[in-house]
Amino acid sequence: MPHALEIKYGLTAQELLDAIDKRFRLKVALEGAVAEVHFERKLRIASREGWLHSYESHDVDGMHDFTVVTLAGVSIRVEVKTIRNGIKPQVEIQKTRAAKADPSSRYYDRNHFDVIAVCVGRHTGDWSQFRYALVRDLPSHRNHPEKIQIMHLIPDKDDTTPRWFSRFQDVIDA
Repeated sequence: MPHALEIKYGLTAQELLDAIDKRFRLKVALEGAVAEVHFERKLRIASREGWLHSYESHDVDGMHDFTVVTLAGVSIRVEVKTIRNGIKPQVEIQKTRAAKADPSSRYYDRNHFDVIAVCVGRHTGDWSQFRYALVRDLPSHRNHPEKIQIMHLIPDKDDTTPRWFSRFQDVIDA
């Protein structure tokens, strides 16, 4: 039975995958979706195992990607990103576009989300692997102190400043 997208676009699954594979920007968008699906898998498992109360995903412009509710009832807003191509893993934390009237609107406000979940699959080959940081610990943009700095190196250890965590449970505990 064909997938709904095959029917909608009149293409086979193979043709759709080939179209994605040939287009850089489309692959970048797909990798963002892949990261979100892997992160949601982690949340689903955490809920099932009983160390997370609930979660909700959001596919709404201008909103964070997930809201996670801990067992203590604390609501945590999570933004999911992927690392950039390059020798050293780093993440770019900014929006795709800025408002014409305000170029700084491309930068995230410090209060837009609480945790950044960065998929490092592009670097490690394991798309289910993430690093996490608390926004409150990340440096501010040098020209806009109420915004988050754009580029961040992703260390492979947890004992760094700012602190990056390997496990989502640890960032929740922090």
